[in-house]
Amino acid sequence: MRVEQLDIHQFRNLHDAHLTLSPHLTLVVGHNAQGKTNALEALHLVLQGRSFRTSPEHDWFPITGPDFCAVSATATSATGAIETIQHRVSGSPRRRIHRGPKIPVVMFSPDDLNLSKGSPSDRRRFLDLTLCALNPRYDKALRQYQHALLQRNRALKDPRLAGTVESFTPAMVSQGFYLWQERARILAPLTARARLVHERITRGDTLAMELHYGGSPMPIESLDAYHDALRERIADERLRMVSLVGPHRDDLELRVAGRLATSFASQGQHRALALSLKLATFDLLKEELGESPVILLDDVLSELDPPRRQELLSVISHDGQQTIITDTEARSYQHLDPTIYQVHGGVFHRWDETREDT
Repeated sequence: MRVEQLDIHQFRNLHDAHLTLSPHLTLVVGHNAQGKTNALEALHLVLQGRSFRTSPEHDWFPITGPDFCAVSATATSATGAIETIQHRVSGSPRRRIHRGPKIPVVMFSPDDLNLSKGSPSDRRRFLDLTLCALNPRYDKALRQYQHALLQRNRALKDPRLAGTVESFTPAMVSQGFYLWQERARILAPLTARARLVHERITRGDTLAMELHYGGSPMPIESLDAYHDALRERIADERLRMVSLVGPHRDDLELRVAGRLATSFASQGQHRALALSLKLATFDLLKEELGESPVILLDDVLSELDPPRRQELLSVISHDGQQTIITDTEARSYQHLDPTIYQVHGGVFHRWDETREDT
C-alpha cells in the first residue's frame, strides 16, 4: 500500500496541511517545534489508528479552537485500488472515528533510545505498536484490556466500589491473556531478526531478549492460572489499590553479551539495540503481512554513527519502499530524489516554492 496524500486539520499546531507524498522518499524540513514531528504523528495516527506518542488525546487539539481534529489519507494498493482512510477525534464528549484499512508503519525517533535504557513501559509500548501493526485484533484487545484495567483500579482505590472489583476481572483476564499470548508468539521471530541485525552492526555482539510476565515469576499459560495469580495477590492489591498482575506490568529484558542492557550498555550499545529492534520489526512486518511497511524517520539519522546510518539507509533505498523523513536541512539520501516540504509555524510549502528564502 502506497500513501499518496495526507490531509491534516486542527492537529496540534497544524491547522490545515495538505501533503502529496512521494512513492519513495518525502523529506519534511524545518527547525525544532515547527511541526515536523506532528506531521509524522498525524500520518501514524491515520495509518494505524493510534499515535506513537504517549501524550493524552486532548493534547492533539489546538490550544485555541474547537476540541476537534481530523486526519485523512489516500492510499493506493498494489492492485491499483484507491483507499480513503480517516481518523477523527472530538473532545466533549470524547468520540473517536476511524474509517478505512490500517497500513503497517515502522517509526524511528530519538525516543527509541529509551527502548533499552528507559522504563519497562517503553518496551511494552514497542511490543504493542509492533503487534497492533501486525494484528488488528491485538489493537482491539489492548484497548479493551486498558479499559477493564482502569475500571478495576478505580474500584480498588474507592472503598465504596470494593464489591465491584471482581466484576471487572473477567474482561481484564480474557483480554490480558490474549495480549500475553501474542507477545510470547512474536518474541522468537523478533529476537531472531534483531540478533542478526545486531551482530552485523556491532561486529559480533550477541543480543538476547526475554519477556517477563508482570506480577508472576513465570509465564502464565492459561486463563485459570491468570485468575489464580490474581486471587493470590488480591489482599496486596487492596492494600496498594492497584492491579498487580497482568501485561500492563510486563518487561522485555534485553541483554548484550550476557549483560543487562538497562544497567551496563553504553550509549553506542543503546543506539545499536534500538536500531536492531526497529529493523527487526520492519523485516517481521514485511514478511508476515506481505507488504513493506511505511517508514517514518523523525530526525534520527544525525543520531547514528556512519555504519548504523548506512544500515538504515540501505533499507529505505530499496525499490518500492516509501519513507518519510524529518530533518533540519534539505539533503539527498542514498541517491534518492525526495519530495521536499518546508514547515514553519505549522505551515507547509513545497521546497521549490521556498528555495530562494532558505
